Amino acid sequence: MESEIARRPDRPYTGFDLRLANLARFLIRHRRGAMVLQVIIFVACILGTLSLRLHDDPNAWPPRSDRFVQLNDRITQHFGGGNSVSIEISVDKGTVFTLQNLHTIKDVTDAIYAIHGVIPYTVRSLSALEAKRFDLENKGTPDETLVMAPLMPDYPRTEAEVRTIDAAAVDNPLVYGVLVSKDKKSALILADFRSAPIGGRLDTTEPVAIYTAINQVLHQFQRPGIQLRAAGTPIIIGWVNSYGLRYVAAAFAVFILIIALILWYGFRRLSGVLLPLRVSLLGALMGFGLYRLFFGPVLFSASALLAPFIVVAAGACHSVQFLSRFFYEEYPRLGDSEAAIVSTFVSRLRPMLVSLLCDVVPFAIMAIIPFENIRALGLVTGLGLISLTIDEFVLMIPALSAVAMRELQNPHMAELQKKGPGRLDVWLERVARRIIERPAIGISIIAVSVILTAFLGRSIVTAPIGQDNTYAIHNYLTRSWTRNPIYLMEREISSRFGGVYTMTILIDGLDPHGKALENPKVMSAIDQLAIFMRKQPSIGYVADVGFYIKTSREFVHSLDHSFFAIPDNRREIGEQLEAYTAVTPGGYDWLFDQSYNSAVIEAYASSTAPEKVRQLIGATQQEADRLFKGLPVEVGVAGGTVGIAEAFNRNIGYWLVMGALLGFLGTFLLSIPFIRSIALPALLIIPLALGTIAALGVMILAGIQLNSNATAALAIASGVGIDSEVYLLYRVREEYARLGDFKEALIQGFVKIRRALMVSNGALIFGCWVLSPIPLYVGYVGFGMGLVLAFCFVLSGVLSPILWSWFGKRAIVGDVSVVGRTQYELETAANG
Repeated sequence: MESEIARRPDRPYTGFDLRLANLARFLIRHRRGAMVLQVIIFVACILGTLSLRLHDDPNAWPPRSDRFVQLNDRITQHFGGGNSVSIEISVDKGTVFTLQNLHTIKDVTDAIYAIHGVIPYTVRSLSALEAKRFDLENKGTPDETLVMAPLMPDYPRTEAEVRTIDAAAVDNPLVYGVLVSKDKKSALILADFRSAPIGGRLDTTEPVAIYTAINQVLHQFQRPGIQLRAAGTPIIIGWVNSYGLRYVAAAFAVFILIIALILWYGFRRLSGVLLPLRVSLLGALMGFGLYRLFFGPVLFSASALLAPFIVVAAGACHSVQFLSRFFYEEYPRLGDSEAAIVSTFVSRLRPMLVSLLCDVVPFAIMAIIPFENIRALGLVTGLGLISLTIDEFVLMIPALSAVAMRELQNPHMAELQKKGPGRLDVWLERVARRIIERPAIGISIIAVSVILTAFLGRSIVTAPIGQDNTYAIHNYLTRSWTRNPIYLMEREISSRFGGVYTMTILIDGLDPHGKALENPKVMSAIDQLAIFMRKQPSIGYVADVGFYIKTSREFVHSLDHSFFAIPDNRREIGEQLEAYTAVTPGGYDWLFDQSYNSAVIEAYASSTAPEKVRQLIGATQQEADRLFKGLPVEVGVAGGTVGIAEAFNRNIGYWLVMGALLGFLGTFLLSIPFIRSIALPALLIIPLALGTIAALGVMILAGIQLNSNATAALAIASGVGIDSEVYLLYRVREEYARLGDFKEALIQGFVKIRRALMVSNGALIFGCWVLSPIPLYVGYVGFGMGLVLAFCFVLSGVLSPILWSWFGKRAIVGDVSVVGRTQYELETAANG
């Protein structure tokens, strides 16, 4: 009878299903061509990915419209300060003032000058022309002469010259405690690098190039008896984007291995491992390839390197659904591999399409968030997930048909076909039936879930949201910074010199020709603001033009300390400014302009922790408003690393929340036309929202900072997290069409899809959690992603059947028609 129905089906595929069936048969017939196409796509994507280059500028991460970003752009264009690096030379014994040590200081300084993209006038060192010695020759005689000359213009050749340099450095407050530590065991070299060309004419660098060049200098001049260290934002980001990429690559390899092992455990056949990974890896490659095609050869943030983890996770999840249906249901029922592939394709396309599109939504939202690092992750991940919609449907079928017969002849497969429901299936059916048939149990489970979520999520309200770059690149779970050389170097330099992160205040005259710096009230206000900043607990070295003028004035008046003050007349201030620019033309362009109308106060902070940055900028702004009130200048607080950190921190909280809400809203709106319901998408989102809140609470309790890296974990909740519910929904509708009993369909759908959901979600969750020990941000991001997926999977698996049973048949299955068990089996056989 079945063969007769198969030859002359009474009710074959119709409408859209018929088109899908024909497409599947076409792809099976032309599988060799499709396989060749896959190879071509692979090669093209690999070539496109290899042609990408990384240009990660932290100054460009926050929104361009933010006033701190705009102020920082103005400052860096005229004075530099956007890519500041601090280099320390410390001695194990004695002081830095020996012939050999001073030679090393000059060698390193000269090597810094030679680095591509360095801003020459920002280099400050004992051997830079900006460092001066103040001498009174023939003191007390009619021939007494004032000498202001470079401290160490050339290599010292004698011990006497060394002693002279030592004494001059200690006598100069612009050097002692600034470029050489108070104990004279360390010397500091400061330099800044261009992050963007001005007028298309100047050299440009980025953190990896800066880190590589500085690292080469440190290795070149390292020798026994001294320690060379470097710190600053370019060093941190450069290390992550070069040496740190080894950790990312290792993490990805481990991630793939864990997923492969769990897939093998679930399928016990090679195709069950290779086909999901092939789909996933191709999707990840296509994400980068499509980015190269549409957005050019430059990746503007290393955060995009998290995209392969997410794309592989989503791709494996959907592939498992397809293969589980094929191997464990359609082929055992139909007995023909081609018919089973066609039936699987037709039945799985709708939930797979809805799930994949829902996966894309939160990352599409991320692509329009005005943070370059978040946007880069959203673009590459979104393109990779879009490519999966093609790969899962069009390329999976030829690949599966090419290996199906060989795999299906496996004795393990025949054993599985004879095997009935397992113990876990029986237990799940019993539990699901009891929960659905007893509303009191369902109410208790939901109450416990809500209370647990509220308990875990209570810390979210008070948790600080921001990014401390000192720690954000490391792993909060393992406190990996305690073993990281970059962090240890930074802490060492900060302990001796007070900080490595620039905070720059711009003082700009309102009249372009007014020479505002010659105004005694303006110069006095600059001096007072710098004094105020030196008193702040998180600030070390502070450079301002007022201190230079006071020092020079005291020196001119025979070191009479009563003259260590700002002059009260324009002429004397102008003479002091002219003296500095005349002795070293261009040497102070990092501090004030040659028209004497603009200047900066440059301070070095020890931390970019959100609370410290907020307090420091707030206090400085308040003091600046008081000091400069009514004066003919505009004061900008603040640029530099601290200003960029504040721009990041004061926007990231809003966009984290808004991105999550828009992700859930987008998923809700996208689901409506496919699910053909308004209430049902809301039901799907409830467990995801609870899971996200609970996961964030656990992340905070684990000491993880809510920063831009947390967006990946949040996005995966409303994207990949909803997949299980979509597949369950479509399976329930399918069972209802067969059984005609809503509650029984709910129970059977839950039990039958259990294997695929547990294998796919188990692979993703454990694959993410195995990243946790990685000593880089990938560790806590992987932990967060796995945590969100785990909570969403458990809560959706527990709450969805309960909520759906309450809302009833009309809300869940809608207008699905009942075919009946016998007719259903006949139709599926005929369609095969």
